Amino acid sequence: MAIELKDFRGKITPEADAALEAVSRVTGRDRSEIVRELVHEWALQKISEASVLHRLLQAEGLTGIGDGIAGNRRA
Repeated sequence: MAIELKDFRGKITPEADAALEAVSRVTGRDRSEIVRELVHEWALQKISEASVLHRLLQAEGLTGIGDGIAGNRRA
């Protein structure tokens, strides 16, 4: 089953646009496919960083991700 894709539209700098167009022309890949791959790789890196941060915080006996912040509990 294919992953559900979310629609996103945003503005990019002229430099990013030129680089994106160049990669598209050289590879023959669609610009949206290139951007989707870049953003996905970035998201995976952020998830990895968050996981490492969580483990480091827990190792130091500090509040980890998902543990909440004292005094910031929802009723």
